[in-house]
Amino acid sequence: MPKAYSVTVGAMFCWALLSVASRILLLTYEFDPWMFSFIQLCAGGVTLLLLSAKSGLDARSFLRPVTWLLGAFRVVSAALYTTTLSLISVLEAGILGTLNLPVIVVAVWLLSRKRPRGVEWLGHLLILGAIAFLVRGLEAEIRFQAAWLMGLNALCLAAITLLSERHPDNISDDAGARARFAGTVLLITAAFFLVIRFAQNGLTGGPIELPLLISGITVGILLRAPAMFLAFWSIRLAGAMGYTAAVTLLPIFGMAIEQAAVGLGLLDETRFRMETLGLALVMISGTLLVVLSRRKSKPLGDIEKV
Repeated sequence: MPKAYSVTVGAMFCWALLSVASRILLLTYEFDPWMFSFIQLCAGGVTLLLLSAKSGLDARSFLRPVTWLLGAFRVVSAALYTTTLSLISVLEAGILGTLNLPVIVVAVWLLSRKRPRGVEWLGHLLILGAIAFLVRGLEAEIRFQAAWLMGLNALCLAAITLLSERHPDNISDDAGARARFAGTVLLITAAFFLVIRFAQNGLTGGPIELPLLISGITVGILLRAPAMFLAFWSIRLAGAMGYTAAVTLLPIFGMAIEQAAVGLGLLDETRFRMETLGLALVMISGTLLVVLSRRKSKPLGDIEKV
């Protein structure tokens, strides 16, 4: 299997596992989503920087304004997605998350004047149709909130993906440099989280309880760090469009892991419905139409960048 495909599938699996683990912990222990994410980010960032230390200390990533811009978008995206997971399942959130593909296509259209052609339009219509049917089927009290949160998240993720593809520290093929870059982004994101937390509650937030601390550190090291590292590597290998199209796999992986968690008793109830799985399959079909259409319109040397 070509490296681009294996790295991208690995990134999607890590994100799905991270999402399900976070949802289990948020619902089971009623953790503060902001503080839980902050601890995850710190633990993941420090882990990646320690792993990259043998390549030498290099603070250039911290000094680049674009890295701080990435961190700002990451903090908004993480907060939006974590909040969404307290409302709906990983499968539902994953389907809403495929809005990223039409959003990034519009961004590329505006930036490079390359508009969708032929059956690619049909692919985007299928994706948007699946999202619309899903939103319509959500409970009335969470429908608007979930759609609004994931819509904003799609804009943030499109910006993150496009910036990461062009970031000077993500162009290198050196694993240590990429680990340093990913760790830097995580720590900058954590810094933004801390600033927002203090702006909301000042110094009155109270002590961090041990279960929250242990859970956040464990998830940050085992899941957040590899997910971020593989995501940036995938963007480097497959390009912004290729990585965004692969996000289609996220709800399928998430559904499988979430159902396994229900079977093991880690989640009390499931939001799984056959209609939702059907919408996921429609979404996958739409994404395949987009990818195949773009491959036909590119020379062979650019296939890996689709």
